[in-house]
Amino acid sequence: MGKDGKNSVRVTTTLTREQLEALEHIANQNHVKVAWVVRQAVDRLIEEAEGGPLLPLHWN
Repeated sequence: MGKDGKNSVRVTTTLTREQLEALEHIANQNHVKVAWVVRQAVDRLIEEAEGGPLLPLHWN
């Protein structure tokens, strides 16, 4: 996804408080934004659904 926004769309969803807290904890531990964690999770889910390799998360 480009940072210029040309190849991206905004998605809105509702999470439980526990889900958000867990995402914030993961993001804080790895010095990234929650949005980045969500995008990585979506990428992994898509790979799994398509039968592709499950690559490790690469934290910055």
